[in-house]
Amino acid sequence: MRVIIAFFTAYMIAQAHAQERPVVDVTVETDIYFYALEIMDGRLPVEVDNFEGLHTQRDVVEFILVQKAMALGGLDVEFNITHGNYDARNPKLLARGLLLISFDTIWMSEASLIKDNVYISDAMVRKGEFWAGVYTSPDNQSALGIRSIKEFQKHTVVSSTAWRTDWMTLQAMKPLDLIDESDWISMAKMVSNQWIDLMLIPFTAKRPFEYRGHDYRVVAIEGVKIKLDDSRHFLVSKKHPLGRETFDALQKGLKILRANGTIERAYHDSGFINDLVADWIILNE
Repeated sequence: MRVIIAFFTAYMIAQAHAQERPVVDVTVETDIYFYALEIMDGRLPVEVDNFEGLHTQRDVVEFILVQKAMALGGLDVEFNITHGNYDARNPKLLARGLLLISFDTIWMSEASLIKDNVYISDAMVRKGEFWAGVYTSPDNQSALGIRSIKEFQKHTVVSSTAWRTDWMTLQAMKPLDLIDESDWISMAKMVSNQWIDLMLIPFTAKRPFEYRGHDYRVVAIEGVKIKLDDSRHFLVSKKHPLGRETFDALQKGLKILRANGTIERAYHDSGFINDLVADWIILNE
């Protein structure tokens, strides 16, 4: 009898372990993580339908959308989220199988560079849907007066070579100088202090179109925008043990969110897709 009980106990323990949810590490930018917590307000991502908030922006709504999609697709995984400065590192981690999924979308031009090692989701932002704002210091009168590509070309711009679509778009526009900087906050401070004239940033959901933080404030130049002619996608590593399962669930969930209008609503709530600037001049048309 003791043998039977011991066997049964061992079997039940093994079953319990087999049914435990896998825990997967995910890396997220620090400010995005805490802004997303504000919007979720104690709710699970799958429960969020309204994406409006003080700090709503593209990265924030995508943090919620990707988890919502995987839950709707039936993926039962617990994510252990580490926040820090991971923007430039995540594609490399995905390609090597050290990261399961990026909670931030990537331009197709960047994703295609590692396409052999990653699954690429359906487009979240479709080609032609997005315009970037041209931001400068509120005290930079010369930059604030830009209304044409020729005027744009008289000014300096900061971006990052890691943002392939942004960088290639700006190179083609031939600014006075194009400076490479990997950290967004550093870019904003350079522009705010007028060490550099311009940077590209998505529009906010409401006016005034501005970003401010400790030691920086940048504002959108009224009346002009830049077209980034690319699509944005989530990436899942092919080399991660849960890669195929995660990608299938993600795709299933994204189709649901696209069909019920959640994706479009989220990007409009964030200002990333913005009807307020529909009639503005496209500098690189």
